[in-house]
Amino acid sequence: MAQQDRKVGSWVAANPQSVAAPSWDATNGTLFPERPEHRSPKRPRVELAGLADIFPYYAGFSFDWARGLLPSLATSSEPRVLDPWNGSGTTTLAAQALGYKSVGVDLNPMANVIARLRTQVQSSAEAIPPPKGPLAAASADDPLSAWFTHPTVERLRSWTSELTLASRASATLGQVALFRVVKSLTSKFQGSNPTWVRRAASPDELVDVPADELDSLIVADQHHILSRLRTLPRDKDKESVALVTASSSALPIKDGSIDVILTSPPYLTRIDYAVAYARELAVLGVDIRMDRSLRAGLMGTTLIRPSDEQLSYGPLATDLVDRIKSHSSKASNGYYRKQAIQYLNDLVGSLDEIQRVAAPRASAVLVVQDSYYKDVHVRLAEICEEEMSARGWRCKPRRFRVDRILTSVNTAARAYTKGDVYETVLTFTRGKDD
Repeated sequence: MAQQDRKVGSWVAANPQSVAAPSWDATNGTLFPERPEHRSPKRPRVELAGLADIFPYYAGFSFDWARGLLPSLATSSEPRVLDPWNGSGTTTLAAQALGYKSVGVDLNPMANVIARLRTQVQSSAEAIPPPKGPLAAASADDPLSAWFTHPTVERLRSWTSELTLASRASATLGQVALFRVVKSLTSKFQGSNPTWVRRAASPDELVDVPADELDSLIVADQHHILSRLRTLPRDKDKESVALVTASSSALPIKDGSIDVILTSPPYLTRIDYAVAYARELAVLGVDIRMDRSLRAGLMGTTLIRPSDEQLSYGPLATDLVDRIKSHSSKASNGYYRKQAIQYLNDLVGSLDEIQRVAAPRASAVLVVQDSYYKDVHVRLAEICEEEMSARGWRCKPRRFRVDRILTSVNTAARAYTKGDVYETVLTFTRGKDD
């Protein structure tokens, strides 16, 4: 059963009062041209807008771009916005800034904590002081023990136990501070590939931090986050955003209830989001090594589910599978073919769900990046366009060249010749004239 952090309207569950959409005030952010979809959605290297710097997350577009684009997609003053791959909540925060109701769906509970901080925690939240009393008990197989000594794990668990007694806002603030501190203290376990985090190879590698030093870091980080929260609108309506822990291929949303979809699906780049955020998930008590259910369920995972069979795709997706299957490199007709099929199954299943929940005159924008398997061009934007067109949507694509792709960090992948890679903004309309 999907967990709902907030409920917004009958399209999710309840039916509170509507929130009127204010007119765009250019003094609150970047001035946009008349057609914001013509701007590149790419996030800047350092993004401060929308609190993106608090916990940088893999995202297909920036907060300012999303906030500028949404009004052009809305067909009413009270649009209902969906991001089925909400991640750290850029879409839901942008919708909230405009007074729109929104729902963000993500299967990763860590991402939902970040999204909750950005949309539902005010700068008036209280920082939690260091825990008092004896240290919390921590088992020898606590997921945090992959990087920390046992005394440090016990102190971290004293903090997580303390958070269970705090208000929702303060607990969220504390969780994000713990994410940030834990990530900083374990930076040596992250190599050149930013999406792969290794575990300590021996007890000598474990990080040991005195309790008073750890406490100081966590308290200071909470106050830093609070100072950044003051840059967000103070009158934001927390009830306008629903954050749901669920899969994009099984959206707990009413049929035909969504007016605008703004999202960026995981790309076929073999980013394993559970591994990339294994330390933050460990703070939440999730051990991805012992329990593989979350990792296996995330779209783009590198784990292969045993029961996935190839669904029916359009010609482009089918051709991609065939080209990977026939590639001369090792495991192309085995593991890599299965992983591509699994990804495409998740993609078309999610597009079916978007089709189901979209209103008759809905708009959808997908920000999609191409990639490469060895030297095989993965034309993901064209695949998405073909699959959505088959479902009755009309598309206007706009491409932006990408200078650096993730596969460039893999030395083995550099041996294969690759062409240009583009990020594409796919603007879809349904049931209305161009």
